[in-house]
Amino acid sequence: MASVVPTSGTASFLSRVPWWRQIRVRVTATLVGLVLLVAGALFLTNWQVRRAALLAEFQRWVSAVGGTGAVALDGDAIARIEVEADALTTEFAEAREVLDTIRRRVGLTPAEIYVLRPVVDGADPFEAEFVVMTHDEPFVGNRYIIRPENRAAFSASMRGGAVAFTGIYGDEHGRWISAYAPVVDSTGRSVALLEVDAEIGRYEEKLREELTLEALVTLAATLLVVGPAFYFGNRLTQGARALARAMGRFESGQMDARVELSSRDEIAAMADGFNRMAQSVGERLRLLPFVSRFTAQAVEKSRMVENWLEGVEREVVILITDVRGFTAASRQMKPADLIEALNHLLAMQTEVITAHGGDIDKFMGDAVLAVWPAEGDGPAQAARCALALQAKMRETRPAWARRDAAEQVRGEVALGAALHVGPVVTGAVGSEARRDFTVIGHTVNFTAHLCATAGRGQVLVTDALWARLPEELRKRFGHVTEVRLKHAAELTVVRAQAAAGAV
Repeated sequence: MASVVPTSGTASFLSRVPWWRQIRVRVTATLVGLVLLVAGALFLTNWQVRRAALLAEFQRWVSAVGGTGAVALDGDAIARIEVEADALTTEFAEAREVLDTIRRRVGLTPAEIYVLRPVVDGADPFEAEFVVMTHDEPFVGNRYIIRPENRAAFSASMRGGAVAFTGIYGDEHGRWISAYAPVVDSTGRSVALLEVDAEIGRYEEKLREELTLEALVTLAATLLVVGPAFYFGNRLTQGARALARAMGRFESGQMDARVELSSRDEIAAMADGFNRMAQSVGERLRLLPFVSRFTAQAVEKSRMVENWLEGVEREVVILITDVRGFTAASRQMKPADLIEALNHLLAMQTEVITAHGGDIDKFMGDAVLAVWPAEGDGPAQAARCALALQAKMRETRPAWARRDAAEQVRGEVALGAALHVGPVVTGAVGSEARRDFTVIGHTVNFTAHLCATAGRGQVLVTDALWARLPEELRKRFGHVTEVRLKHAAELTVVRAQAAAGAV
């Protein structure tokens, strides 16, 4: 699905994301959740439907048993059974035989089928008495009060002359559904009711069996969907994870990190955007060595300062160096040798300046402009740097002799340098198309003119800077001299290091 440029030893964004927050896990959980939701909804719906269907089935069943039994009974004979002694009559025996036959055929117990009738002179309108039953010991004439849950069906059947049934109700013996069917005499008058009770344990057991089966099917479906859900979730997020890995490598410094996806979806579009961004940033980072620290700091500051491009005045120490004799020597050099020799000189100065805490503002041909803060140890660092540059030029002479390009200028070049402290303006100079963040002002120009008067291997320090140096460095610049600077009407007094001679 996705192939990524191979790179090793890189940190991945995925390591920062807990497993339960990873997209593939969330996609899998979502799919499984949907399956469970749909299966649960179907399960509950089917349970309600089956429950209602089974309830209706049992209601129809007790109604059918009651209706059939009531028709089979002799209403005139039932009307003649009134007291306990009538249990010995032929009418009672025949009616009991009918009930017992029905009971055995449909699987009822003796307590679930019997004939009763309302008590005409009873204190309660819902008082009834037993007429015929299938128990071993008859209890003709015994009375009881119809349960509140059954009264509607009892009245409807007695008065309406039709079979009526109850809902589910419970007592101390269990949970039931009952049906009442009118027993009529030869004149069509209702003389009693046949009551059929069905203990619904069989109904609930059947329902439990069906629900258990459905639960097992739902569980099996859920387990079956987990694997495919994780697979498709993994496929769906493979591109995102490849992109995250590439971003992790890019963050760790691998500017060549790229991600290639074969899909044509939104993640692939994001990957293309990342590749373009990584290429662009990589190109800019390759230019970083050409940017001064001042510029980098200014860009960093721009996040917090609104008008960062505007000039800001600050006091700094300026060091300007110039390679004496290099211009004349370069006239005889090949272009490649010229660049090699110049880069060698500038690289050496860069190394020394950076080691002493300075910031190279710019290269000007074979000249270098470096800056230190004027406060703290900045002046001393700049002075030590200037002395170290002269020493480094002398130390590198043997190395120059081994280089073809350097051999052409060996013995002909030396370093002249000047140090000064004062206010400068730092800001972005140029146009919208090209800008440099640099230092400008009188202090910079003054230092440049002073550097032009420095001898070969000499460092000139202005009195303003010399006064800020520690005693041990002041002694190094003990030679007082006067120089005439360009465009200056008066001589300038400076402290000079004794010339060390050319390289």
